Amino acid sequence: MKKIAYLSVLLLALFLVMTACSANKKIEIEVEPEPTVLELADIASLEASDAFEDEDFPEALELFNQAKEYYIQAQNVAVPTDSVDVKIEKTQINIAVTYMRMANESNQAQFYSDAIDEYESAANIYKSLVPLTMTAQERDEFVAILYQNLAVTAQKGAHFEQALGYYDNALQYEPGNADVLMSKYTILKNDIKDQVRAYKVLADYAEATQDPNAYIVLANAYQDDGDSNSAAVYYNKAMELGKSFDVYSRAADFFRNIKNYSKSNEILNQLVDFTPDNASKALAYRIMADNYDKLKNSSKKIEFYDKSLNLEPNADVALTLANHWNQSKNWDKVITYATKVISIDSSKAAAFLLRGNAYYMKKNYTAAKADLQRIQNDPNYGKSASEILKKIK
Repeated sequence: MKKIAYLSVLLLALFLVMTACSANKKIEIEVEPEPTVLELADIASLEASDAFEDEDFPEALELFNQAKEYYIQAQNVAVPTDSVDVKIEKTQINIAVTYMRMANESNQAQFYSDAIDEYESAANIYKSLVPLTMTAQERDEFVAILYQNLAVTAQKGAHFEQALGYYDNALQYEPGNADVLMSKYTILKNDIKDQVRAYKVLADYAEATQDPNAYIVLANAYQDDGDSNSAAVYYNKAMELGKSFDVYSRAADFFRNIKNYSKSNEILNQLVDFTPDNASKALAYRIMADNYDKLKNSSKKIEFYDKSLNLEPNADVALTLANHWNQSKNWDKVITYATKVISIDSSKAAAFLLRGNAYYMKKNYTAAKADLQRIQNDPNYGKSASEILKKIK
């Protein structure tokens, strides 16, 4: 019994010793290491992207800027494989894109001053980039677009001179951009109403690009303002640079409109050499014939109407020729051209009258009666036809 009791006391003592040892033992808790600056930058960048997706642009902007600062700090300790320089560039681009989205929202809300500030912030970021993941050309294209956005925004806010300044900035990146120059021209002409500066914009563009269409635009502008002499200079310049159907036809129309029919015909005569189809050539010849009519040159008028008719059937042209030969009493040619009219358009009663009269004058009474009886009830030519028919009877 004593032996059992002794064993129990021993076990109890051992338990107490173990408990005491256990109570005095230090428990070690594993502590997570502090994130590195590079890790903090990556976290901020991810959170910024989430805010951007949620269209919380102010929050995204703050977080992207925070990420950029962390990346800059990390440059001193990063290794090449961390690609910190690339991450800084991408973060700057994200900041610029965020400013652009904010500017778009401001524009829609008509907060034009805010939109200008935001577009300028984006433009300045792109201008500051030393390209790593994009080319210098791509960077400059973004800058040019941003300046165009700034110009349009300033124009909406009626800040016209400011808009011109932004367009000038865009032209530094894209010299000779036709859309930009035409926008400048429109502002100067319609908003600021400074014709001298407006024309200089067009002249500078035309001179820089040597584009015949630019000279056509400039010529049209002077023509609209009634300055035919200046317009003529620029139409001639356009023809020197661009020997095309469009350029020559515009120039010919201009000289025709200012009643310089000889010059118009000179141009049209050159135009037919590179006119793409017979229909266009026929039209050019018809215009030349009408110009000769204005110049009182009857023989040339008939010559070019004939050229036109040989290329394209036209009842009105054939009728004009039939009428001309009727006045000249050349009955055979009247019959020839009147027949052409009828073959093209048999509803032309005047052609039956001309041909019927020509047959009558040639004493071909049967043919004359056939033509004249067909139109004797016509409201316009029936009376004349009936009078000739009476002579036949």
